[in-house]
Amino acid sequence: MISDKKLLGDFASVISGYAFKSEWFGSGNDKVIRIGDLQDGSVQIESALTVDANQYKISNNFKIQNKDILMALSGATVGKIAIASETDIGAYINQRVAIIRAKDEITADYLKFFFSGVFLDDLLKNAGGAAQPNLSPKQLLFMEIPFPPLSEQRRIASILDKADELRQKRQQAIEKLDQLLQATFLDMFGDFQINPMNWQTKPLSEVVNNTTIVTYGIVQAGEEYRDGIPYIRTGDIKNGSILTENLSRTDPEIAKKFKRSEVQTGDIVMSIRATVGTTALVPKILNGANLTQGTARIAVGENIEREYALYHLRCQATQNWIQKQVKGATFREITLGKLRELPVYLPPRDLQKKFVEIYNSIEMLKLNANKSLESSKQLFKSLQNQAFSGNL
Repeated sequence: MISDKKLLGDFASVISGYAFKSEWFGSGNDKVIRIGDLQDGSVQIESALTVDANQYKISNNFKIQNKDILMALSGATVGKIAIASETDIGAYINQRVAIIRAKDEITADYLKFFFSGVFLDDLLKNAGGAAQPNLSPKQLLFMEIPFPPLSEQRRIASILDKADELRQKRQQAIEKLDQLLQATFLDMFGDFQINPMNWQTKPLSEVVNNTTIVTYGIVQAGEEYRDGIPYIRTGDIKNGSILTENLSRTDPEIAKKFKRSEVQTGDIVMSIRATVGTTALVPKILNGANLTQGTARIAVGENIEREYALYHLRCQATQNWIQKQVKGATFREITLGKLRELPVYLPPRDLQKKFVEIYNSIEMLKLNANKSLESSKQLFKSLQNQAFSGNL
């Protein structure tokens, strides 16, 4: 049972990030972690911007250590966390990101499961204004946390570690199926960087449906509009799919002005800002939805299979081409003009269809794997609830 509670500040420190200036970015090789780099419980170190910390005399106090908990302190993502790993050590935290650092290694393992659980929402709502778009380090320090003896912390962390390992294995199985599709695509069509099979090529603008163009979406979506038209942002594309549950919505009258970017089932959506090049197919539930300026609609034409086109966009050669066209350090984007020039290789339709058959078979396996993943997630959440309510 967990009977004792302590203030977070009694057994952990909270370090607020440094206010890096935008003009510093790109000046060196020291990574800076911003709110947008906290994704799915981990730090996306590969996409982090860089500075020359020595040149600007940045204190080592802002450096990440292994097992640090990083938390977003403001905006719509307030309370979102990521657990630092060994690959993140030495990176700096930007303003609006805080480090929660336990004073004991066992407590660090215990806390990572606490802060990644459902209890954080309740804490934020009852932390004297912490449910607002800004959360201060002081508010974190004065949060009351269930704090059992170290032996009990060790037991809880061990149980949750095993459940989390099961969840990760399910996720890895899905990733391996994606890798299999990518390898199959390369085996069937060759490396487009050298085009060994001498396939015909056309620019992307010529292989889309002749009634559409490659275009981005709504310029200013306005305030959230209840029961309005959902629109897809760059952050809504995760792991090759569109997160449909919490999409923002705009006034239907605004959406009407952007009919050109209204998506249909099976269209490809690509991020053209920030995480440039990420892609997903539009599911049936989003038929008639729209986009923002950060995403583009690609509706393939009659001479190309959409699943082939999707993996063409995802293959390494295409991604390399896209990244070479990206401009900006703090604000990364590819222009529509450049995207429309993207070279698309057109092997025989029969070969494309053969790939689609393989794609459909692997997607069925992924569907079953995703069901197993969802079950393992539910198990993990249940154990978290039991652990931090004293019933595990």
